Amino acid sequence: MIKTIFPIVRLDYRKTLDIARAVNSPVIVVRVQDVISKKTGNPNYIFKNIKKLGGIHNFLDYNGIIILSLIMRDDLIWKFSPKQYAEIIRGLKPDTYTTVDGATYYKKEKQSFKELLRLSKETRELLTLCPDIKPLGQVKGCNSTQIKLHLKFLKSLGINHFIFHVGDFFREGDESMIQQAKHFCSLIKNKTNKLFLYGFGSQKRLIDFSFADGYITYSHVVTTKSGKHFIGKRKEKFNNKDFYQASIDNLKQMILNLKDIAKQTKLFSGGECKWVEDMQEQELQFIIQKQKVRM
Repeated sequence: MIKTIFPIVRLDYRKTLDIARAVNSPVIVVRVQDVISKKTGNPNYIFKNIKKLGGIHNFLDYNGIIILSLIMRDDLIWKFSPKQYAEIIRGLKPDTYTTVDGATYYKKEKQSFKELLRLSKETRELLTLCPDIKPLGQVKGCNSTQIKLHLKFLKSLGINHFIFHVGDFFREGDESMIQQAKHFCSLIKNKTNKLFLYGFGSQKRLIDFSFADGYITYSHVVTTKSGKHFIGKRKEKFNNKDFYQASIDNLKQMILNLKDIAKQTKLFSGGECKWVEDMQEQELQFIIQKQKVRM
């Protein structure tokens, strides 16, 4: 995959596909939450139309790579089973999909660990149900130990392309949370795998996260909705532009910004990675023992 911006295309808002086409995006990301009922989690009319047409490529008339994101609201996550995920994946026929999502939040270690057990079990089952499509491993966890543990699990399944959702870390603009996101990413990224950042739209932080292999975002649209456009890495209000053109311009600027920092990185120096290691051995052993008991 090319190191670039992967725009999110909403299946319930076709203009977002036109925006991605305008920049000849080689990869797009579609969301499972667009093809299900927000109340029941059951497949909706969009899914049925896609399945009838033979898959998502035919539905969108798009020949590039399509990633299906299983990232969704917590209440929807818990309504799903591996069989339901498999039904949607088989019906949409994407090129790849992200592994099962889970609610793992900062300082909620016990709840997060239970979620890791659940989503790891469901991920293993899902891979068995969909053996012909290799997924992107969505790494979850609320601390360094859990991140490493889940990463190790995903690697054991033969996965070497990973997703990390940084959107929540950036939402409040808290510096400590942003640095935590960077640290978690440093635990995932190495020379032998790929790392794609989901929900990354901060142009001012591109240099800090320039080690990533791709950036999955909807910020080009969200920024336009706020009445702003990117001038370099800054946001400024715009006039005399329609929504469609402003969104295209934002996406183009984001791609240009990425090209400007493509050869720079904050994690590598002289080809060697400066890993930040803060593993607590006792905590790790405790979690491994609990996992053996429960699984």
